[in-house]
Amino acid sequence: MSIRPALLIHVALLSGGLLSACATSRQIAVDYPKTETSPLSPIKGQSSVTADDYYVQIVSEFEFKGDNALKGGCSDIGASYESGDLSAALLFNIHNDALKLKRETSGFLYQATTGKCNFKLETKKVNLTPWLRLDSAKDTQVEYSFLTSNNHEANLSQLVGDINAASGLMALTGVGTGIAVMGKLAGSWVEASAAQPAVNKPSAAAKYSSETHNLPASVTLGSQGGQLNQSRLTVYEVVDGGMKAWASETKLLGEMRVYPELLPSLLLKSIVEGVPDAHDLSLDELLRLPIQTAAGEMPLRQLIDQVDQAEKPNLNPDWQQYDEVENQCRRLKLVLKGLGFNKYDRNAVLYYFLAKSADWKNFNITPQKAMADAIRPRVLEQYRSKDFAGCLATEDYVAMQSMRLPVNTVQDWDNLSSNRQKKEGVISSVQSVGRQLLTALSHPDKEEVARQLYPLLTADNGGNGSVLLQNHLGNFGLEALLQLPAIPDEGVVISAAQFAAVIAGLNVDSFSCVRPAMNQGQPLANIGITLFVGKPGSPREKGGALEFEVVRDKITRLAFQHSSYRDFEQNITDYPDLGGCRIEAEFLKQLH
Repeated sequence: MSIRPALLIHVALLSGGLLSACATSRQIAVDYPKTETSPLSPIKGQSSVTADDYYVQIVSEFEFKGDNALKGGCSDIGASYESGDLSAALLFNIHNDALKLKRETSGFLYQATTGKCNFKLETKKVNLTPWLRLDSAKDTQVEYSFLTSNNHEANLSQLVGDINAASGLMALTGVGTGIAVMGKLAGSWVEASAAQPAVNKPSAAAKYSSETHNLPASVTLGSQGGQLNQSRLTVYEVVDGGMKAWASETKLLGEMRVYPELLPSLLLKSIVEGVPDAHDLSLDELLRLPIQTAAGEMPLRQLIDQVDQAEKPNLNPDWQQYDEVENQCRRLKLVLKGLGFNKYDRNAVLYYFLAKSADWKNFNITPQKAMADAIRPRVLEQYRSKDFAGCLATEDYVAMQSMRLPVNTVQDWDNLSSNRQKKEGVISSVQSVGRQLLTALSHPDKEEVARQLYPLLTADNGGNGSVLLQNHLGNFGLEALLQLPAIPDEGVVISAAQFAAVIAGLNVDSFSCVRPAMNQGQPLANIGITLFVGKPGSPREKGGALEFEVVRDKITRLAFQHSSYRDFEQNITDYPDLGGCRIEAEFLKQLH
């Protein structure tokens, strides 16, 4: 295996006074990094990756690929070479200027003396960064330094120990030990926190060699999408045979991998097909989650409480005041973003924060309730107008909905409004004509009633101002009021003046509002009903129902009915408010 000379960092041999002429020595070489690129896939349901989708954590991990020394035999172990002056270390320097993130940590420490088995390799998987939102992670730079020495004055072991001790915050990550997440706000806190333990650099007298290189960015974002880059640094062990220079042997010791790990959420444990699941939680649950900080682990609520008073959100505002709730929602959103949380975690917290607001519940009304007649269209528009636009954008609602949270997007509201308008359109004609009919019938002057009725009525056989009148209410003297010998079941065509005389003769006390007739739970578009009760002494004192049929905005048929006809009374019970008409139970009692 050929090794490029520029990359082979020789570990100087111990002085001849300490070693025998035939002693073996080791050298460590680190090859230039090789980069493997893979596409950054969008989260399910999205066509592309956005900078707010993922968290990225850059990780280093050493994969040992050398031979087991014991398996190969340890015949040349020497007790006098236990000090381990031959040493090599791979160090990482990570910085992100926007987040004020600066840290050092080790990739591996190698120590050896002469002899086949007198060596020690210390390495472990290391989280080089806390979890960073994708838009922040792309600006993170990682460089590595390879140090070698044959002088105990260099003491690379102490150097590595000091560096690892100073890495503090990022040493603990993951749910269970606290989530180490970092944004611009958290970066400012780290910078202002107590000084990290001092790192003792090798003394000026120490002899060691070093070289430093930058690694490619672990994640890149562009207009065409994103890419993930994994860097591999191959590490070789070169064994020198002492006086037999030609006996040098090169072996693969392992690979140091530096790669990004991705998560779509840190606060939400459940991930369904790559999308965080935020349903069936509470604000208290989310605020209790442990977060790892420079000052140690603390609940998310306590972390939010540390924000400057001018920016700190009130987590318990007056929930009845829409403007106040919207303002505190905005503050909470900015704080969560400053702490480094992505759109899924931010919006999960915001959803459950707003869940205590009646305006939030109204805005996210279900389609079933939106179609209920108890909620009039103008009330629905009031619900829609309080959309928390001062806090939430369209993409926030989309993110919430993707996490199985019941919210209404702009498209949902367009559909709700359209469906409601269609329903109102079905009954609007009946209600409009019905209101005009009630206005006419309620006038105390019989002649004025006739004048107002005339333009509303039309009959096939009588023309304008006439109507087909039917009686299915029983014998209450209708024939006498019309001065007719009998009225057939199919009805009789009468004039507006004749019907005005009937209403005057009935001595009606009051009419109910007009409701559309129902058929199998659906309002009829052309038939309306109003209830009436008579005054004391009326030929129909307990009243009844007056049904009318509309054709092209004209009443073509009027019929006196029992209030139970078409199951009208039950429909009032099942649908107490229909088309804006609510008939109270007290009115119905007068009909019996």
